Amino acid sequence: DALPIYYAGEEFNDLPDKETYRNMMKRDERRFKQADKDGDLIATRDEFTAFLHPEEFDYMKDLVLTETIEDIDKNGDGVIDVNEYIGDMYSTDSNEPEPDWVKTERQQFSDFRDLNKDGKMDRSEISHWIMPPDYDHADVEAKHLIYESDKDKDGKLSMQEILDQYEMFVSSTLTDYGHLMRQHEEL
Repeated sequence: DALPIYYAGEEFNDLPDKETYRNMMKRDERRFKQADKDGDLIATRDEFTAFLHPEEFDYMKDLVLTETIEDIDKNGDGVIDVNEYIGDMYSTDSNEPEPDWVKTERQQFSDFRDLNKDGKMDRSEISHWIMPPDYDHADVEAKHLIYESDKDKDGKLSMQEILDQYEMFVSSTLTDYGHLMRQHEEL
């Protein structure tokens, strides 16, 4: 079976929700152009990694912020109110009372997310929420890898524990997506 041939502007004519796919393509194109530091429209290894994991790269953080707002800000006013914040995690499909964890998240919004107490998060507050200044990605990732891999809970990883979780290690930013593991023959 041959793949269909598409011409400009008709890429999604065979799909029921064309507009969603067009919007996804525009978003990916914007992200790719931001990740493409030298502007040559060819992704180096680092540029492609920035495209896939923009939160890991300082020059991509404004885009991460913009994408987060686009995803959560349902009324398009450029800020996130408490209902949009909750709506990203929980939707009510019935007349049942809110679960306790939702009430806790509402309180979190009020106490820790809405820093200027105006009832909504602006870009600065959203940035503080999704990219806290004291957050160390490498430390969190290392702790995650150890937690998931250290089966005997001795605080150390044996060769076997690493090998048992090989797929997790090669998909980790901490090992540069496995590149660092391939440089060490002992692994």
